[in-house]
Amino acid sequence: MTLLDHEQSEVAPDALIEDREALIREARRRTRRRRVRRVAVVAVLVGLGVAAYAIARGGSGGVIAETPTHPYVNVRAFTGRGELAVVSRGKLWVLDGSAGTLRRLPVPAGGTPSSPVFSHDGRWLAYLVTRSRYPYGSYGPYKLWIARADGTGAHEMRGLVVNQFVGWSPSSDLVAVAAGESRHVPVGSPTVVDLVSPAGRVRPLFTRSTQPEMGNRGAIWSALWSPNGRSLAVSTYSPFRDAGTQILDVPVAAGAQPTVWFSIRSQQRLTGGLACGPHCGANQAIAELAGWWPKWGITFWVFTGGMTHNSDSTPLAAISRPGAPPRLIAQTLSDGTTDAAAAGPRGELAVVASGTSAGREYALGKTVERCSAATFGCTALPGASSWAGRPLKCKPCFGAPATGSGSAVSLDPAWSPDGALLAYAKAPAYRAAASPNLAWFQAHKLYVWDARTGATRRLGAINGSSLPTWSHDGKSLLYVSGDGLWLADATTGTAVEIEHPLYRKSTWNRIGSTELAYYGQIPWSQQFSWHS
Repeated sequence: MTLLDHEQSEVAPDALIEDREALIREARRRTRRRRVRRVAVVAVLVGLGVAAYAIARGGSGGVIAETPTHPYVNVRAFTGRGELAVVSRGKLWVLDGSAGTLRRLPVPAGGTPSSPVFSHDGRWLAYLVTRSRYPYGSYGPYKLWIARADGTGAHEMRGLVVNQFVGWSPSSDLVAVAAGESRHVPVGSPTVVDLVSPAGRVRPLFTRSTQPEMGNRGAIWSALWSPNGRSLAVSTYSPFRDAGTQILDVPVAAGAQPTVWFSIRSQQRLTGGLACGPHCGANQAIAELAGWWPKWGITFWVFTGGMTHNSDSTPLAAISRPGAPPRLIAQTLSDGTTDAAAAGPRGELAVVASGTSAGREYALGKTVERCSAATFGCTALPGASSWAGRPLKCKPCFGAPATGSGSAVSLDPAWSPDGALLAYAKAPAYRAAASPNLAWFQAHKLYVWDARTGATRRLGAINGSSLPTWSHDGKSLLYVSGDGLWLADATTGTAVEIEHPLYRKSTWNRIGSTELAYYGQIPWSQQFSWHS
């Protein structure tokens, strides 16, 4: 009998009241019993979760074992080291060194995450997601996602299709991206630079149509932030005779007008070391922006003679101020896959110099050099081109010297936060019939050059070291070894593995193919980001 049935019966009012109270008391008892059961179930599940986590941590505390669903992570060794975002086997994870948590970030079904980057203050993480797959690396169009630094609150910037990811402002919580697709040559290139806030507000900052003097055709080629975050350098290109290339300083402040730093028509020619050679006609110069650095100004690689992409031996030029002529710094790597140029806090500059006869092969003719803004001259680091270890054995190979100058290549320069130390990787030189194999990458060693003393020392005993990345305090270095990330003390070289793997096993085992590396250059920086 329901409460409604009681109300409709001819029972005395007092009895009705008693029955109602009895039903209410019974309902409350049932509710309490359900709550107790739920709490008991939750307690059991939490207990199982804690036990599973303790087992995953290996019993020694803080080590998560690798499984088919998540990577190996040494949480304990990363305690107090900040946040680390890692793409592992096509999934994005965030290791929070303060909370000791490992969190997987959302990616739509069929999507591939890449290029995680923390904001300047470490509060936010941006990353890209694409459905496109190409033989080497992944290219747009992308979707932009933003999450809190610990990986929570991840959300897609809906309605925004990203063509190029420019990055976070060095002074505010704003992401710059290049979007849109040009219908004119170069077809598919971006046409607008947008500023995006973590809340999802999108503000168009610059569009290609604002340059009628350049023919109103073409597209945005590249963009990057100024050192203070108050503006962006934007390079535009159009191949038509009445157009060409421009580099502009575009202020972030609303209503401020761009300033032209460099402009050249398609039929005009650059001179000196920036020219495309004695046998080509018009340069058709394209400016691939490299950096905006103290003492140097805006720097860019010069693609000429109809080239829209270079892998090697490309002029790196600098413009010190608006209207100043570009000056040659050095011939360097220019593929953009690896770190070919690194700037320090006071204008220190290091490049991976590459002679015109080096060709595309990553394992030949590459030397880390330090460059002077006063003289525009570059000098190789002591011993950077000499190999002291055993010569590499590989099949098929063509001979390479076992010792002496030219027996080594040096790569991946990285200045310490105070500009006093320069870390880089060194490997034996060899000429292979195909791209470098696993044995060559495993032979990499990590070195540190001291700008104060001029001395060079090897850091630690771990082989296979690539892409050294300094901590904020300059006391540690994170680097790639094998297919994982290691953390080393910058003084003693003592190292511990933090995470593996980065790539899928099938991909890593085919490292010599173009599926992962284009002529040996692996896009390590697209796999992780560290905010210490």
